[in-house]
Amino acid sequence: MLSLKSVIFRYAICLGCFLLSGSGTITGWPATICGVFGTIELACALLRYSPLCELLAVFGLKVPELVMADSLKYKPNTNPIPASPSLKKAI
Repeated sequence: MLSLKSVIFRYAICLGCFLLSGSGTITGWPATICGVFGTIELACALLRYSPLCELLAVFGLKVPELVMADSLKYKPNTNPIPASPSLKKAI
């Protein structure tokens, strides 16, 4: 089962693929491949199931979870990074 973040990501990929091939931005075989890939991602998102994730789990590999930012606000680092000893000598 895919997490909610993975499903949203797959919907975004599907929409992007369909827009690229449907608007004529890409044509020919790349558009065909993009359309097929978009259809596969749409099916994975609707079913909340990914055969690739299952195949990786069979081999014991961990599927990395998508990381999305909660907010895009800048937070300054309050922990200063100490300068290296060679830089302290130069100063």
